[in-house]
Amino acid sequence: MMIALVIAMLTGITIWWLLVQRLKTKPWTEQGVIPGSQDTMTAPRTGLFVFLAMVSSLFLVFVGAYIMRKDHGHGGGMHEWVPVDDPSVLWLNTAVLVLASVAMQYARGRMAHDRVAPARIAFAIAGVLSILFLVGQVSAWVSLSATGLYTVATPAYSFFILLPAVHGLHLVGGLVVLARATTRLWRVDTANVVALERLRMSVSLCTTYWHFLLLVWIGLFWLLLST
Repeated sequence: MMIALVIAMLTGITIWWLLVQRLKTKPWTEQGVIPGSQDTMTAPRTGLFVFLAMVSSLFLVFVGAYIMRKDHGHGGGMHEWVPVDDPSVLWLNTAVLVLASVAMQYARGRMAHDRVAPARIAFAIAGVLSILFLVGQVSAWVSLSATGLYTVATPAYSFFILLPAVHGLHLVGGLVVLARATTRLWRVDTANVVALERLRMSVSLCTTYWHFLLLVWIGLFWLLLST
């Protein structure tokens, strides 16, 4: 599994390097770009994808470590790998995060047609659902801990705490940005074309980030179930 870990790390680093090279070209300053046009928003979009590449590398390292530890769960002086009985609430949490992502996509679609009112509601719903997801994750940890069957010395249990926690922290960071964007949605002057365009980009970037976190969680959820 060491080879798998190395490949995962190299893949993440390669993606990150390619995006950094794209960022260095400063495509938003290319000749022919009209100030105030959508092309001026290339910088934040490129920055987001660079960040996502770095986050992907982080999760790939964690996944590689998980697989290696699972495959070497016996002997060698290490604690034995004891499978964790994943709480059923994780399925509900996954469905909630899917709905949050759907709400975000709906908001982006409404903003594309300058329909701010429904976008406001969809964005707010996405935020509430995301918070419910986090609450559900905490409840999963609590219910598993309450069984008394596992300790932090149990490798599978430690990863069960670590992986959702790291994912949750990234979601919390996204919620901060989402809250700011939601506030701007409720205060935006729909007659201000520039402000509306910037807000449209913010909604689009938040939606992309939520889709990314959903895909990451689905991958982590599948990995946890595989124990």
